[in-house]
Amino acid sequence: MSKSRLAVIIPCYNHAHYVGKAIESVLDQTRPPDRFLIIDDGSKDDSVDVIRSYESRGVELIVQENAGAHNTLNRLAKTVSEDCELISILNSDDYYEPQRFERCLPLFENDDETNPSVVVTGLTMIDPENKPLASDESRAKWLRAVWSMGDDADLSIWEWMGMANFPVTSSNIIARADYLCANPFRPYRFNHDYFFLSGAAIRGEIQLVNESLLNYRVHPENNINSEPAPLLKEMLRMHIDLYHDYAGELESDPSKRRRFYEYMAAAQSSISSFHPGLFQLLLAKLAAKSDESTLEALINSLDEAKIDELNDYPNKALVNTWDEKTPVFHGAALAEKFEVLKRERNELKAELRATQELAKLRNELLKDKGKALSALLGGNSKITSDVGKGAAEKLANLKRELGLSSTPKDSES
Repeated sequence: MSKSRLAVIIPCYNHAHYVGKAIESVLDQTRPPDRFLIIDDGSKDDSVDVIRSYESRGVELIVQENAGAHNTLNRLAKTVSEDCELISILNSDDYYEPQRFERCLPLFENDDETNPSVVVTGLTMIDPENKPLASDESRAKWLRAVWSMGDDADLSIWEWMGMANFPVTSSNIIARADYLCANPFRPYRFNHDYFFLSGAAIRGEIQLVNESLLNYRVHPENNINSEPAPLLKEMLRMHIDLYHDYAGELESDPSKRRRFYEYMAAAQSSISSFHPGLFQLLLAKLAAKSDESTLEALINSLDEAKIDELNDYPNKALVNTWDEKTPVFHGAALAEKFEVLKRERNELKAELRATQELAKLRNELLKDKGKALSALLGGNSKITSDVGKGAAEKLANLKRELGLSSTPKDSES
């Protein structure tokens, strides 16, 4: 197991009353971080003085004019990524449980193919006095409702994200530095964490440690305390941005498309502030701005040679699994499970084919004495590298290094 360097970053704005508790929770970790950087984003209170009192204990401080939460987080991430592989975010009014890093970091450092780009944990909502939020508080009840969904073994993490931002806050993000810098936070008021986390879930890059290792503070200054309209509008914008930013990846990657379909289907039952009806209205208004030729070209851009969904009827499994006794829509859940099992079977078959081809190609390389000797002497170390999360990705990477075609074989139906 290789140990990565971890940085903790805190953006602070007018939290002199809370930031000391946040800092202490980092310094008290059973696995301490390698770097600890705070940017004060133009606080008008005594936040800077509180933070400076910890500089002798290794806390770095940058003071800047107010730039906003997303800009501050992006600056923090870029700065610490120069010498740290992992980044943990903590907002200045929240605090960690002492074992947070000890529990979470092994998920990044295990030498296997399932290492995520992002890890989140359970959390406890607390009041200004560090006590658990009263059970009859609306936010506490919402959190319990959201996390009750996690008891459903059939619910994927991306479907869960579609129904609600269950990690709740950017304080719940531990991420690979390169992933965080490649996916900077957007200038949302409420949803910069939700957009980032939803994208990671659609990519299959999130893992959960199901323990309460974060304390999220609810107090009158929280951004979320607002009239409904601004939050609902930003939630609509966030999902339009998901469509916009991920269109290319979705078109080229069937597994991401499947997760996106399931994410958006789950969002129809959102218990966050996403209104699926208003979202349909927005899509209608967007379509109305296009002329007939543009819409026709858009539809014709879907290539059945690249998008396998065009080569089968979407209602086929529903009809084939119908028991002819109950109304056909009662079988929708069974049909969906049938399709999931079918996809998993095809993915396993594709992975098996890639494993076999990878082993064959490596054996051929070993038989080629010239290439084997060059690799042994370090002349072409990439040829013997093991880069990729699965056999298919490793095979594609190896073929690319060898200058061979990496076009995948057609998957079985």
